[in-house]
Amino acid sequence: MLGKLLKNEMKAMGRILLPLYAVMIFASCLFAFNIRLNMNGTTRFLVERFAIITGVLFGAAVLVVGVVMVILMIQRFYKNLLGTEGYLMFTLPAKTHELILSKAISAFAWMVMGWIAGVISGFAMVGITSSVQEFLREAQDIWKQLSPNNSLTPVIWLIILLCAGVMESLIKVYAAIALGHQFSSHRLAGSILAYLGFGIVEMLLSFVSNKFDVLEKLLNSTNSAGFMSVRSTQTTTLVALAGIAIYGLLCWYLLDRRLNLE
Repeated sequence: MLGKLLKNEMKAMGRILLPLYAVMIFASCLFAFNIRLNMNGTTRFLVERFAIITGVLFGAAVLVVGVVMVILMIQRFYKNLLGTEGYLMFTLPAKTHELILSKAISAFAWMVMGWIAGVISGFAMVGITSSVQEFLREAQDIWKQLSPNNSLTPVIWLIILLCAGVMESLIKVYAAIALGHQFSSHRLAGSILAYLGFGIVEMLLSFVSNKFDVLEKLLNSTNSAGFMSVRSTQTTTLVALAGIAIYGLLCWYLLDRRLNLE
């Protein structure tokens, strides 16, 4: 059942996000062509107008993608599970954790695709505005900064950390929405207060752990290039995974045992 839920969720979000990602990539290419025209000394009249149009278009595309992604992530969870559609969703032959996972995995997948679209936009701009040799040299410099020892291990762990951090943020938002929905009124305000409360608790736990040097040495350790060491990245990833488990259990409990659709 999780597969079917996930398939429907991916399609629902894709109908909105895919065109936006395409527009962002297209806008980055237009903006890069404008920079290229400027570098080639094209007439000032064309350069000024292309700069205004393509610059605004690219900036607006990036902003819209970010805003729509966040709104869609929240709307899909709230409307489908806690809104009027919730009466139908909870009558399906699916367990509560499958409903939650379908929302989280789909949102996470589309966020990753958003990152990929952003990377494609960046590479397109660099590739259009520079020569092949310059492009390869800049890519090599970025790789050296990420992995001074030319090893994949730090990069892999950094990717794992980013994925765990994003998933924790998603589940945290879902848990806050589910907790705010326990109020009989002002549920939006309750969800916001719940999210802020989670943040305060996390800050207090971080303060206590630093006060007693629980994770301080690991979390503050860096390599010679200034990036987090592999050991520190692993520890931070474990903290994020713990957050996923805690917020996930809270969200499941509120939806499975204390569901309130009134």
